[in-house]
Amino acid sequence: MLRLLLHFFFGGVFVYAGILKVADPMSFLDDIRSFDLLGDPWAAWLAMGLPWLEIFAGLAVMSGLLRSGGLLILNESLVIFLAAISISWWRGIDIRCGCFGHADATSNYRDLILRDVLLLLAGIVLAWHGKPKAKA
Repeated sequence: MLRLLLHFFFGGVFVYAGILKVADPMSFLDDIRSFDLLGDPWAAWLAMGLPWLEIFAGLAVMSGLLRSGGLLILNESLVIFLAAISISWWRGIDIRCGCFGHADATSNYRDLILRDVLLLLAGIVLAWHGKPKAKA
C-alpha cells in the first residue's frame, strides 16, 4: 500500500508540473532560457516537449502501464535537472526554475537541489523495488 502511494505521489508530482508548463509554454521557455544552457531552437523544442514527457511518464508510473519506463525517464530527467541547476549555480546565474510553472523570482539553488535529490531517491527506491527478483 505504501509503495502504491509513493507511485502516485512520485508520478503525480510530474503530471502536475507538466500540466502547469503546458498551460503556459512561453513562460516555461523564458525559464529555460534563464539557465543560458540551450539556444534557440533547442530551448523552444525543450519547452514544448518536456512537459508532455513529464505528463506521460508520470501517468505511466501512476497507472502501472509501462511503469519501469516511466521511472527510468523521470529518474534520468532528475539527474539532468540536477546537472543543469548545479552548472547554473556554479556559473553564478540567477535562474527561474520553471519546475512548477512560471515564477517571477529567482530560484533558491539549495532548495531546488534538495527537492530534486529527494525526488530522485524516491524514484530510485521505486525502480529498485519494482524489479523482478532473480530466481535461484
